[in-house]
Amino acid sequence: MRRRAFIGCAAGLSLLPCQHQQAAESAEAATPAAAKRTAVLKLTHPTVDIAVVCSSFQESLRFYHEQLGFEIVQDIQIPDEVAKGAALAPRGFRQVRLRAGGTLIKLMDIASPPSQRSDKFAAGVRWLTFFVEDVRQTFEQLKARGVRFLAAPISAPDAAGVVCAVDPDGLLLEFVQK
Repeated sequence: MRRRAFIGCAAGLSLLPCQHQQAAESAEAATPAAAKRTAVLKLTHPTVDIAVVCSSFQESLRFYHEQLGFEIVQDIQIPDEVAKGAALAPRGFRQVRLRAGGTLIKLMDIASPPSQRSDKFAAGVRWLTFFVEDVRQTFEQLKARGVRFLAAPISAPDAAGVVCAVDPDGLLLEFVQK
């Protein structure tokens, strides 16, 4: 198992006197716009992994692997010291990673999982978007596999078609055809 190093962080406050702050702002205003656009994060991987905490791990694994057809690429145990130390979870857990294009969806299998969330509109991560070749064909194929959709596909101002389904925990899945 590949271990990740977790580093704590702290925020610092700038204690510059007002005139130094004004001088810095003036110098910044004179800098070309292209020079200002410096990435804050120096990413070392081209994708972002998404973790889904499952109320019913087996149901979620069946949904993402069997119904959506995502490939399982890793099945690992996250030990207590990592889960607690990084503030990921209250205890260790199993994590199964599935490939969805260039993204990994990580399903969490934890003892005493939280209850299922509502599929009603709410704050926080609301949906995942998957770009598909043919939204109507995707709709028909996934519906035949038992995926629950909220409505039939429709066209959108920026897409040939869009349709939304929900995963076993109510996370909205948007399928878009450009």
